[in-house]
Amino acid sequence: MSWGDLFSKYTQIYAKGKTKEIIPEGAFVRQIVDIPRGELDVGLFFKGINEPDPRQIYMGNPIPLAVAEREGFLETEHSTYLSRTLLSDIQDLEFMRIVIAAGEVLDTREKRLNFLKKCQRIIDVVVRKIRNVGYSGDIAPFRFDRQVKSLSMFLGSELKLDEVAIEAASIPFAIASPKYILLSDDKFLVMEEDYKIPHGVFHLVGGIGYTFDKRVGAVQEERLFRTTMDMSSLGITETYIDSMIRRITTDFQNNVHSIMFSDVWKRCKERPVAVNFGGEVLIKMAIGSDIWTGVFEVYLRQPKAL
Repeated sequence: MSWGDLFSKYTQIYAKGKTKEIIPEGAFVRQIVDIPRGELDVGLFFKGINEPDPRQIYMGNPIPLAVAEREGFLETEHSTYLSRTLLSDIQDLEFMRIVIAAGEVLDTREKRLNFLKKCQRIIDVVVRKIRNVGYSGDIAPFRFDRQVKSLSMFLGSELKLDEVAIEAASIPFAIASPKYILLSDDKFLVMEEDYKIPHGVFHLVGGIGYTFDKRVGAVQEERLFRTTMDMSSLGITETYIDSMIRRITTDFQNNVHSIMFSDVWKRCKERPVAVNFGGEVLIKMAIGSDIWTGVFEVYLRQPKAL
């Protein structure tokens, strides 16, 4: 398919687009986006018996790991928390724990009681969702701790690169500084040794068409495609879309293209399916795209303020 045909095809698709993607994938984690958390921050922690640290899916702001290592009604100098274990010692899953943050230190009995009531509603919904998935007796839907790896772990343990090669291979990822990379086997690569993934619904807003100029080695943006769907009720306005896409296209080659077509993917079976920037922007490679010509689909989360 020529680049002209490809761009024409996507112009038609995005004119009708009204799709949304929920990230992360999984029979359980796809269900937790609608828990009634209000303004509270919620973290779900998954820890395997042989894993040194738990992996976290969070809604709102991430929960400090030190808090998740304890259970009960907890307070720090910054916030009040409730930490509750939902599953424990099942096969090789040490625990699945929910931690809810008030976002402030609750200094009165009334505030603490209201917080605990909200927490109980959240926990009741999550437990019901656990039952919906766990009836088959298969623990696999809850094994999120196996899905998240650091980039350095992936390059060293799985691709068997030495320290020098790891440092060289990490350069384009360090420049782009993505939140995470979703691979074709449903694993996530995070850039730091902090295993946390933001959970959310991403709405398709359009795509970026590109060609790669072999003579100068630069990515030339050809077209920006936009869906005609009105998402202003979600806070996804034209201004918001413009500002988010501008973050990606400011240095398109280094921010997106160099990650999607990094040389490290030649060493493994996995391929990057999507790259997340800042927890708000999700870039996916469209079918038929390659290093020279293609389209990157752009998905956005609803702004946090809403």
